[in-house]
Amino acid sequence: MPRRGHANTGTGSNASNNNNKKKKNKRRMFANDEVWIQGILSFVGFGQYAFVGAVNKRMNRFYKAYCEIELKKNPRIVKPVSYFNRYAKSTDTLCSETFCNQTRAEYWLWLKDNSSNKEPLRDQVCIVIAKIGNPSVMHWARQQGFRMSADTCAAAAKNGQLGMLKWLRENGCPWNWKTCEYAAEGGHLEILKWARENGCPWFEWTCACAAKTGHLDILKWARANGCPWDVFTCSGAAQGGHLEILKWARENGCPWNIFTCSGAAQGGHLEILKWARANGCPWAEDTCYHAAENGHLETLKWARANGCPWDEQTCAQAAEGGHLEMLKWAREHGCPWDTCTCSGAAEGGHLKILQWARENGCPWDTFTCETAAECGHLEILKWARENGCPWDEQTFEAAGLSERGNNSAVIQWLRDNGCPGSHEDDEGH
Repeated sequence: MPRRGHANTGTGSNASNNNNKKKKNKRRMFANDEVWIQGILSFVGFGQYAFVGAVNKRMNRFYKAYCEIELKKNPRIVKPVSYFNRYAKSTDTLCSETFCNQTRAEYWLWLKDNSSNKEPLRDQVCIVIAKIGNPSVMHWARQQGFRMSADTCAAAAKNGQLGMLKWLRENGCPWNWKTCEYAAEGGHLEILKWARENGCPWFEWTCACAAKTGHLDILKWARANGCPWDVFTCSGAAQGGHLEILKWARENGCPWNIFTCSGAAQGGHLEILKWARANGCPWAEDTCYHAAENGHLETLKWARANGCPWDEQTCAQAAEGGHLEMLKWAREHGCPWDTCTCSGAAEGGHLKILQWARENGCPWDTFTCETAAECGHLEILKWARENGCPWDEQTFEAAGLSERGNNSAVIQWLRDNGCPGSHEDDEGH
């Protein structure tokens, strides 16, 4: 007879075998630590402890081991900091892009002491902590030499951290109009009220942010309490897809201009664009190129069918955005283009679009190579040169000034292939 409360699963040996299989499968899942630590978790990346480590104790251990390995691969950032542990044990869960685990804290503390450009770092750490909303960690950060700024208050406001904002103000943190703007953007009316009661300045962007993010209650309160507004309230509502807010704004005297239509086109909100036009809102060429930029073909078609003007920027923005069908449609319907189409394709890294444009007679100039070099698109740069695209000294200079990461492969290729200006440094020695 089976025990009360237990199903009869057959013989005892069968039940035992089933349990053994489950345990074996579970062990197999974690059988090879190295596969998890150096294989799977390498795709997760650094700084995800709050998510991976919470799965179970074993994954917690795997991820800690992975972070330690990553730090050791780069000896620049290995610097033990036991000080942080005392605060981590006494504070709430530290879930942020920076203070989510000990190894990440070590990295930031090392940067504070060794970075060649310390100023942005000094501000950024406090901004991240303000998002968490933990005064204890903020106190620790200040002891470590990190600096509070007006953006620190703004970050607390945007993330709904009223207690953090109060602490910041009590401890001398400055603020400016961004605090009200970010509170409105985040939909935090109580924070906006508290900020205004305590003398925080505001201006038109508070209304614009409330409209763009769909917070009609905040917009109404702001207006009722004297907050100014301008055309960007309507354009924000249109871009965000909030027709009711746009209607309310217009009913209450908010001005608008061509940015309302272009904002609707940018967001792909055709019904809002139709309503705006039906109610007399002006438009211009930027309506078409914003629709093209973001791949909203139906919006572009409707705009053109209803008389909206366009220019070369429509093709250029379609190319940069990677929207080949949009570009083809525009050309089939007579949209002009110029060299910006090719340079736009190069900037966006869209080789097929660049090839199609050239096959269909689109002109290009040195800016295509310059843009490809600056953006690190080596394959596009190679193809352009193989097909006769001109270049000059600006191409090499752009590659060297790139702010998009390591561009050494592009620079080396330019040197190897005789780009103008690439050997001037060598000739000077």
